[in-house]
Amino acid sequence: MNLNYDYVLYFARTKHERQYRADGITPYINHPILVAELVKKYKPYSKNIDSLVASALLHDTLEDTYTSYLELMDNFGEMVASIVIELTTADSLSHFMGKANYLKTRMAIMSTYALFVKLCDRMANIMDMGNLTVEKRNKLVNETIEILDYVAKNRELRPVHIEVMNDIYTILGVDKKIDMSV
Repeated sequence: MNLNYDYVLYFARTKHERQYRADGITPYINHPILVAELVKKYKPYSKNIDSLVASALLHDTLEDTYTSYLELMDNFGEMVASIVIELTTADSLSHFMGKANYLKTRMAIMSTYALFVKLCDRMANIMDMGNLTVEKRNKLVNETIEILDYVAKNRELRPVHIEVMNDIYTILGVDKKIDMSV
């Protein structure tokens, strides 16, 4: 499927209209745009870059808007819809297990493309935590380290996953690196 970036952005912008980040000021669409920019930065030559960028722009639509899986399928194809559904948090499981436990077990089994987009999503959240309270920031940092450590130990990683994870550790100021030979 030929994906038109402007249309995908328009669709995501329309779906997230009147939604804001945690600060109550920043339009929510800024987050998926940042995730898409990170996807382009880390995987610019992927044969599926259009689908990955579309998935990044749409990654929260099933979770946070009135968008259906079929709507994503019809507009953007099976690959994009499938990645987005993998990135969608099952609220009942997340609540039951706790967000960090849910994410680390989910990320350990998701497809390599979904994991890549999820890591870019996590990086974007880390980059955007300046407006969070100290308590929320500390929680996000600690959960992120826990999640990355778990994923590194419990699944096969591609070099791009390791690169993004190591960059997240660097952003967090954590003196830790995943060996590329893992």
